Amino acid sequence: MSPALTLTLCGLGLFLLGLGHRFPALERLDARLFSRLYAFFGEGRGLPVFRSFWPLGRTPVTLALLAVLCIVDWKAGALAAGIYLLAAGLEMALKRRLRRPRPFEALPGIQPRQPRLPTDPSFPSGDALRVWFLALVLPAVFGLAWPVSLTLPALALLVSLGRTAMGMHYPTDVLAGSGLGLLAAGTFFFILPLI
Repeated sequence: MSPALTLTLCGLGLFLLGLGHRFPALERLDARLFSRLYAFFGEGRGLPVFRSFWPLGRTPVTLALLAVLCIVDWKAGALAAGIYLLAAGLEMALKRRLRRPRPFEALPGIQPRQPRLPTDPSFPSGDALRVWFLALVLPAVFGLAWPVSLTLPALALLVSLGRTAMGMHYPTDVLAGSGLGLLAAGTFFFILPLI
């Protein structure tokens, strides 16, 4: 199986798993898992690390890196930017359609731990989408050495876990956002050889 197909199928699987929160039993399980992770990563356990790496999933960082990519390799950069915009559009459409409240809005006793509060709905996690897409696309296009290529997904995992630790997203939100990032990266790798 090709890497592009593997990424695409894994992404689709993670997204569908995240969408499982629509079933009441899975939604309750999701809320319990969120509460346990949120409590585990209380103020003293790794929270400063999550806050430090949080900007890596933000839109301005993504746009800046895509701009650099366009400068280095305009074809790959334009393709990556186009696919990212489609994925971000899908993310926003899902947020508007499903309107899932964020954990700090819906669950008692949850205080947001992120410096800036988001105003959009919770499902799916846009930060997870962006950071996973970049973690997979950048090493390939820039031809980064294997240690860096392994470090970027580790950072993506850290950013994704931080979304729950800071009270912003349920685990299924993060799974779905990560899945969209993998799906977008798989699409990128399918199309790249054709241009």
